[in-house]
Amino acid sequence: MQWQELFAETTAKADDPLAAPIALLVFAHPDDEVVALGARLSRFGSAHLVHVTDGAPEDEQDSRAHGFALLSEYRKARQDELNCALNLAGVPGIRHSWLELPDQQAALHLALLARHVYRFLAEQEPEIVITHPYEGGHPDHDACAFGVHRAVAQRKIWYERLPLIIEAAFYHAGPEGIETGKFLPGAADSQEVVCKLSPQESELKEALFACFKTQKEVLSLFPLHEERFRVAPEYDFSRPPHQPPVYYDSQPWGMTSRRFCQLAQEATDSLEEELAGPCH
Repeated sequence: MQWQELFAETTAKADDPLAAPIALLVFAHPDDEVVALGARLSRFGSAHLVHVTDGAPEDEQDSRAHGFALLSEYRKARQDELNCALNLAGVPGIRHSWLELPDQQAALHLALLARHVYRFLAEQEPEIVITHPYEGGHPDHDACAFGVHRAVAQRKIWYERLPLIIEAAFYHAGPEGIETGKFLPGAADSQEVVCKLSPQESELKEALFACFKTQKEVLSLFPLHEERFRVAPEYDFSRPPHQPPVYYDSQPWGMTSRRFCQLAQEATDSLEEELAGPCH
């Protein structure tokens, strides 16, 4: 199948008779799937949904801010919020995996993340992978982008049939602060589509957002009237996605763009050494 057909099937409306492609969905946190796919999530009931982190930062600032005495209680609440959204979207039985990395720490485990994604690709041979763009919005988002792109690149060595990587729009630093629901400019060679949502679709997306009570503040920044997707461009993870500072350079999340690029290079070197095998 041509990539244009896969892209059209991926971005079709929820009630479109076109069958959805065989999909692997790789997102950083519970709630990212509704940001990306809220209006069309019901099309992906046969997909494999992967959450890289547990949505609960270990410093407990988030959990305490939301009234949880124990981190484990906050982690459970985040899982319950996800179940609410999946039920409301009509995909309660979707195949789901937690990699259970701590929120805000996925960038510390890039090689491991790439290995996990590679295993999912080998086991399921999806036609598409939907994930985050590399845009400097959140280090966990950038980690997902690295893990997916690196896993697909390694699979390319042995296989001709590779999944199409499709990105959903999330957030990044803009001239006047955070910009949500749009891609970074500069990927002119990448196919992008803007899906305008009907009033009913917008209402559903708003209801899905409401399932994530602990994320109300951040979700309020995202548009309800459209969803954007593009075929992923090629990335150089040894460089920041744009001229620093990126958004998380100014956030207390324990990561900077410079450190992320160092970690990405180290993970790339490690994975390439594994492929090369022992020296003779």
